[in-house]
Amino acid sequence: MMTSQKTNLSARGEVFAEPKSKIPLLDVVCDLRHPETNPGGYVSLGVAENTLMHEEIIEHMTENFAVDSHSLTYGDGFSGSHRLRETIARFITRHFNPVKPVTKDQLLVTSGVGQAIEISGFCLLDKDDGVLLARPHYGNFPIDLGYRVGAKIIGVTFEETDPFDIRTVDFYEKALLDAQRQGIHVKAFLLCNPQNPLGRCYTHEVLETYMRFCQKHNLHLICDEIYALSTWKNPDFPDAPGFTSALSIKKDGLIDPSLVHVLWGMSKDFCSNGIRLGCVISQDNVHFLRAVEANSYFSCPSSLSDLAASRILSDDAWVESFVQTNRQRLAANYTMTIRFLESYRISYKKGGNVGFFVWVDLFDPIRRQVNATLEKQLDRGVPSEQAARALETKLQETLLKYRIFLALGADFGGDVPGWYRIVFAHEKEYLRLGLSRMIEALGAFRSELDIDLLE
Repeated sequence: MMTSQKTNLSARGEVFAEPKSKIPLLDVVCDLRHPETNPGGYVSLGVAENTLMHEEIIEHMTENFAVDSHSLTYGDGFSGSHRLRETIARFITRHFNPVKPVTKDQLLVTSGVGQAIEISGFCLLDKDDGVLLARPHYGNFPIDLGYRVGAKIIGVTFEETDPFDIRTVDFYEKALLDAQRQGIHVKAFLLCNPQNPLGRCYTHEVLETYMRFCQKHNLHLICDEIYALSTWKNPDFPDAPGFTSALSIKKDGLIDPSLVHVLWGMSKDFCSNGIRLGCVISQDNVHFLRAVEANSYFSCPSSLSDLAASRILSDDAWVESFVQTNRQRLAANYTMTIRFLESYRISYKKGGNVGFFVWVDLFDPIRRQVNATLEKQLDRGVPSEQAARALETKLQETLLKYRIFLALGADFGGDVPGWYRIVFAHEKEYLRLGLSRMIEALGAFRSELDIDLLE
C-alpha cells in the first residue's frame, strides 16, 4: 500500500489549503438564523444584501420567467446574449444619464461585478502594478485584484479630511508618488461610487478632479457603480449629493475617454446577489473590450441569469416602481438604525444617503475601558497597533459568540480599530434582533475588559 504524500499541491494550492485561507463568512452563511428551522443561527448584518424587496422581485420573475431552448445553451457567447446587452445598454442610458447613449457593443456581461473587476484588472494591469484605492473600502477589492491579477492595492487614507472632499486628490497624489519611490508602477485608480462602506456619493466636481488626476498620471479610472440606483433621502442631511455616473461627465479636456471604465450589476439595485450578473462598460476602448471578451470564458454568466435579468430590466414601468419603493424602504430602515445607535450613544459616520449600511464605531461606547486596556498592554511592551487590533479581534469573537455577524472594519482596510459596517436592509424584526444581539455582545465585551483590567 502506497503511503499518501502529505501534499502534492501547487504553491498557490498550498496557500489556499491552509485553514486560515477559508473565508470566515462561510461559517456564518452556512448557519443563518431561521425563526422555525434554525432559531439559534447567526443573524447576519454584515453581508451587503438587500432583502427588503425580495417579494416584489420574486413575483416579477415568477410571472415573467419562461425558459426557452436558447437559455439552456451557451447563448450568444461567453459575455452576454445580444438581447441582454441591448437591454442593459438601454437601461444604463435611461438611468445613468450618459453624455452619449451606451450601445451593446460598448459593454460585456460577467457573472457579477466582482468578476467584472477581476477581468478588468487582468486585462489592464500587469503583475505587481499598483491600484489606488480609498480607505475604508469594500473588503473584496484586494481579493478581486490580487488572487489572479497579482496587483498591489495602494490604500489611501485622508486623515481628518472628508473622504468626499475635492482636497482628497492631494492624498492620492502623495500615495502615488510614495508608491513610485518604492518601485511600484501605479496603473489604475479604483473608485467605488456610490461608496461602500461609507454610503455616500461623489460630486460632479470631485469626479472631474479625479479624472484630471488620472489623465496627469495616465491612470485607468475604474468606476464601480454597483449601488447607482440605491440612493435615498436622509432626513438629517436632505442636501447630501445624489449619484453622478462617470458616464455622465464630458471627458473633453479632462481625460482620455479610453481610460474610463464603468462597472454595474444586478446584485444591489435589484436585491439579487444570487443572480450573479454584472457588466463592464467602456465606451471608447475597443481594445480593452476585445481583451475582456477573449477572457470571458472565465467570467461568463449563466444563460438563465442572462434571461432573468433581461426580463427584469426591459420592464420600464416595473423598474421605475421598484426603484422608488426600494428607496423608501432603505430610507426608513436607515433612520431606524441610526436612531437605535444614537439611543446607545454609538458613533457612526453621518451623511449617508445610499446603499444598505452604516459605518459605526463600536469602541466608542466603551472608549475609556478600551483606552485603559491599551495602556495596560503598552506597559507590557505590546505595540499600540498590535494591541488595538487584538482588542478588535476579541470584540469580533464576542459578537460571533452572541450569534451576530457584522463586517469587521479591518477587513475593509479601515485604519482605525473598532469600526464595523452594519447592513440595515432587512425586515425590521430581523434587524431589531441583530441590533439587540450586538448590544448584548458589547455588554459582555465590556465586562471582559473589566476583568482584564483587574488582573
